[in-house]
Amino acid sequence: YFDENIKYDYIEEKNEFNIIQTKPGSRAFFKGGLLKDVSINFIGFNDKTISKIPNYPIDLRGLTGCLSLINLKTKNVKIQSSNSNCEDTVNLINVDGSFNEIAIKNSLSDGLDVDFSRVKIENINISSSGNDCVDFSFGKYELKKLNLVDCGDKGLSIGEKSSVKLNKITVKNSNTGIASKDSSIANVDDVYLENIKTCVSAYNKKQEFYGGFLKVKKIECKNYVKKIDVDNKSKIIIEND
Repeated sequence: YFDENIKYDYIEEKNEFNIIQTKPGSRAFFKGGLLKDVSINFIGFNDKTISKIPNYPIDLRGLTGCLSLINLKTKNVKIQSSNSNCEDTVNLINVDGSFNEIAIKNSLSDGLDVDFSRVKIENINISSSGNDCVDFSFGKYELKKLNLVDCGDKGLSIGEKSSVKLNKITVKNSNTGIASKDSSIANVDDVYLENIKTCVSAYNKKQEFYGGFLKVKKIECKNYVKKIDVDNKSKIIIEND
C-alpha cells in the first residue's frame, strides 16, 4: 500500500521493491501475509523542513514510519532506506521472522523503530539519525551485529518490557550508547563505543513499568563524559569492568 506521492516499482526476477517519495511525508506500508527472500529499497524526498511535511509525525492512519511493515511474517528480508522525513524511517509493528540486513542513512528523527515484534536481525547499519538510531519496544529481539553512527540521542534504545540478545554493537557519535529502560532486559556480548556522552544507562521512565536491566560481557568506551548512568530501580552488570 502506498500514498499517491509514491513511485513504486517491482523487479520480479530480483524479488525487489523500489519505493521513491516524490513529496515529503508520503508513506508506504506492507500489511499482512509473508515477505520472503525480498529486498525493499526506500528513497525519501530530500527535504526535511518539518513545516512542509503533511501529518507529521503521525499520519491519518496512525503511522509514524515512512516505510512500515505491519502484522506480517518475514524470512530473509533486506531493507535499505535513505533521506527519511518521517518520525521513523522504518517501523516494524507486530512482525514475526528474520531480516538479513536493515541499512538506513540520513533520517530526520528515528532510524529503525520496532514495536510488538519478535524478530531476528543479522545486520543493522544506521548513520545520521536526528534522534535514536534504533528503538525496540514491547517485544523479543535477537540481534547479531549493529553499527550505529551519528545518532542524535541514543544509539540503541530498549524499552517497554522488551527482551534483547545482541552479539556485537558499535556506536559512534551519540548522546547515549545503549539504554535499557521500563522493565526491559538486555544481554550484550561485545560493545564498542566512541565519542559518547553516556556509555550505558538503565532507568525507569514510565510509571507503569519497573526499571531496566543491562548485562554486558565486554565493553570498550572511548572519549566519554559518563560511563554508567543507572537509577535505583535498575541494574547494569559489566563483566569485564
